Amino acid sequence: MKKILIPTDFSVASLQLVEYAVLNNPESRLHIVLVAGHRLPDTRWAMIHFNEREEIHKQFTDVFITAKRCLMLEHKKSIETISFELFTGENSCAFQNFLEHLDADEAIVPKARSLHCRDRKWFDTTKYLKKNVKNVTEVPVEGPVGIPKQKFSFINLFNL
Repeated sequence: MKKILIPTDFSVASLQLVEYAVLNNPESRLHIVLVAGHRLPDTRWAMIHFNEREEIHKQFTDVFITAKRCLMLEHKKSIETISFELFTGENSCAFQNFLEHLDADEAIVPKARSLHCRDRKWFDTTKYLKKNVKNVTEVPVEGPVGIPKQKFSFINLFNL
């Protein structure tokens, strides 16, 4: 069984990377690990009550769950499991320790865009995967995966 790490922002567009993994590994049973970054709470009370699984499940939308279920059914011969892991570190050293726990050396990441996280507690793990995983495949992803441009933002003023 082959284990592949894929960054996620819990959007349907990020599941395109899972389909890419399936289509490019037709002879392998795959264990897909969707990796999301999350900043730990900054208060003692919040840390005591922090639950990784609850935080992940809060991000699921009905559309995401349906798309994941359809993907699993469509590729049931290739996908063994799809699981979610939460990276709560803040640097590459912490991410290397995280990778040792996962025991995977292959990743598929979006090529030009980064994932969009709806909440400031969440962050994109793509840069950590690119830097620390041995075999990284960059894939062009279509859809609303990138940071949406806002009509009146300071960022857009500098890109004129």
